[in-house]
Amino acid sequence: MATSTYGTPYVESTDLVSGWPSVSQSVADRVDDVSIKGNGVNTQTGTTYTTVLGDAGKTVTLNNAAAVTVTIPANSSVAYETGTKITFLSLGAGTVTIAAGGGVTLQGGDLDIDQYEALTIVKIATDEWVVLPFSGGVGSASISDTPTGSYTGYEYWTYTASGTLTVTKAGFADVLVVGGGGAGGSGMFYSAGGGGAGGHLYITNYYLTAGTATITVGAGAAANSLSGNDSHLGSLTAFGGGTGGAYSTLGEFGGYYKGQRGGSGGGGNVHPSNSSTQGGPSVTDQGNDGGAGVASSTNSDGGGGGGGAGAVGASGVSTTGGDGGNGVANSITGSSVTRSGGGGAHGISAGSGGTGGGGAGATGSATGTAGAANTGGGGGGGFNFSVTNTRGGAGGSGVVIVRVAV
Repeated sequence: MATSTYGTPYVESTDLVSGWPSVSQSVADRVDDVSIKGNGVNTQTGTTYTTVLGDAGKTVTLNNAAAVTVTIPANSSVAYETGTKITFLSLGAGTVTIAAGGGVTLQGGDLDIDQYEALTIVKIATDEWVVLPFSGGVGSASISDTPTGSYTGYEYWTYTASGTLTVTKAGFADVLVVGGGGAGGSGMFYSAGGGGAGGHLYITNYYLTAGTATITVGAGAAANSLSGNDSHLGSLTAFGGGTGGAYSTLGEFGGYYKGQRGGSGGGGNVHPSNSSTQGGPSVTDQGNDGGAGVASSTNSDGGGGGGGAGAVGASGVSTTGGDGGNGVANSITGSSVTRSGGGGAHGISAGSGGTGGGGAGATGSATGTAGAANTGGGGGGGFNFSVTNTRGGAGGSGVVIVRVAV
């Protein structure tokens, strides 16, 4: 019994007498196998592979932890019949790329497949194939920009300044967007509240569409500015932190008794009537409210701490400024980093900055500590006893991080 080019047995004259029953069964078994399982499986474990004639109708499995390239050769090298189908199935962690050999055209569809994905190619002309994409689900997004870093199973991109993200294949990613921190309030005659932390927005399995996504990294509020700036990844927004409450007879600083709204709210000041004022409210699911300022006696009071992503800002207690609310730890880059801490308030005893970049409040006529850069930390509350440049500390800038599984 002989076999065809693609492995199907056929009967020869010598098989027609004594060998006929077994040969007949072999032919029937082969027909059943091809109809149910195709032409078989070709197992490949290297990082490069060029298809051969025997792959026609087969499933070629690719299994390697590193990236794999499969080349489709020109008809002059391997003359597949028109209509030939070859299926490729990725079993390893490395992305498999189907590449055209010299003179070959691959039409339509994504040529990259991730682990447990597959695609089929069909020959429609001498050196022309059409890609039938995998339809069983959506995998990780593919990003062409050079990654900032990697660790087991992941690559990530960290943006500390505005830019773009180039997505070559739509899919899922984990994203962290942190807004700029709010400035601490600047008191005059009364203690000032700490600045609220920038909003902390963490989403797993976020779907990125193919194309160029615009990234904006929000700046922290300058000393005594109203609030931090928002950060964006495409349509996602992490709001800037609210400024701490302040009171002054100067027009530049006047009137902000309450902490202002933001990703996390700013801490409250003390009203000129020597009454307590509330902290600013937060944006839902991005942070927490600022603490309230507390009145003790004129020039003896404590502002409220700015809210953090992980906790509310502490209210002032007698002459002690409230601590900033703590931030949130996140391991999107493979190491745990805490971000979005609220700023501490001014007081005779100053409030501490919250973990995650929050700046400490000042005592006396001094400037609060600035929030840490690229954490969205709120600035500490300061004090202007006279017309000087001492004021609330600036907020820390935000950050945008994208991570994909590889």
